[in-house]
Amino acid sequence: MVRSVREEGSQLSTIQDLKDSGFGRPPPRHGLKLLFWFANKCVAFNHHGNMLVQCHPERGDFGFHYFGNFEEILPVLSRDRRERYFEVGNLNTETYSKAEDLPDYVSQDYGLSLGYRQCNKDRIIIRLKHRDVTATYVTEHKEDGGRGKFDSERTHLVNPDLIRIIRDPELELATFLDQTGYMGLSLRERLLRAFKKNPDVISWEYDSEPSQPSERSGSDHNTWDLEQDQTTSQTGLSQRKRCTRSCKVFSVFVVILMVLLVITFIVLFILGKL
Repeated sequence: MVRSVREEGSQLSTIQDLKDSGFGRPPPRHGLKLLFWFANKCVAFNHHGNMLVQCHPERGDFGFHYFGNFEEILPVLSRDRRERYFEVGNLNTETYSKAEDLPDYVSQDYGLSLGYRQCNKDRIIIRLKHRDVTATYVTEHKEDGGRGKFDSERTHLVNPDLIRIIRDPELELATFLDQTGYMGLSLRERLLRAFKKNPDVISWEYDSEPSQPSERSGSDHNTWDLEQDQTTSQTGLSQRKRCTRSCKVFSVFVVILMVLLVITFIVLFILGKL
């Protein structure tokens, strides 16, 4: 079980930890996509292993803004202001105009009439010292909280090792969302992934494997074949009986119709004579 950041030792170090935390899902939440962007485009590691920010949070890049930590859901910083918290993830461009610079895959569900409360609730908070990101957190707004209130029980420290995993050049966004249980892939994305795996035959990777007949030997196998033959014969006989009955009914109907037509012509002929 993943614990909150306020508990000692609580952090997300693996994809499984991230999945277990429930952060950023289900759709239309955007937190997982935001984290994928953050790891690949917003930060980088230097040769000392330090994580450095690649933009200017203090200038409001990508909608970054100062986070006061007034609720103290994160460790309280010293007053010398050498370190500060900044948050990103608010997609409201009327409030944070530079949020429009976030990639489309992060903001594409924002403003949906269905689930509009869910599509802008996730945030990433960084602890910044000059250009060094000394800590990264993921969090979300409370369901019944007021403006700006975050859920301390669903706030987690992100281990730099997880950032490195997400930065793997071979890890695509679609795969990342699959691994974290997002289940928000479009049909187009699923088909593209299937096509990349097998260009000759596009197979739906989530379909179950075709069932294989169980192996039987000796008398069991013969008994199985005999039972199958008997079942097939009985089925065919039943179908033939139903067909025969239907044909008889249809034949009777045709005969009655012909008799009625003949009677009608005779009556019309007699009336014409009169």
